Parts: sequence; structure tokens; C-alpha cells
Amino acid sequence: MIERGISEAFKVKQAVLLSATEAAEMILRVDEIITCAPRRREDRM
Repeated sequence: MIERGISEAFKVKQAVLLSATEAAEMILRVDEIITCAPRRREDRM
């Protein structure tokens, strides 16, 4: 594939796929942290 010049396009697609996967994983982690976090409430009456 190198002789055809396709190797660079594959590396770019691989990097984009890896970045998208990492971003999705971070979003899911943050969502889970927000969902599981206990809420603190103070009565101010």
C-alpha cells in the first residue's frame, strides 16, 4: 500500500478513530460521575 500512497490516509483515519473513541469514553465517564454523585442540600430556614 505504501507504493500507492495510501498509508498516510490510513494513519489519519486510525488517529481520528482513536480520538473519537477516547472522547466518547470521557463523555461516558463524566456522565456516570454526574449521575452517581450524591447531592448536598442544606436547609436554610
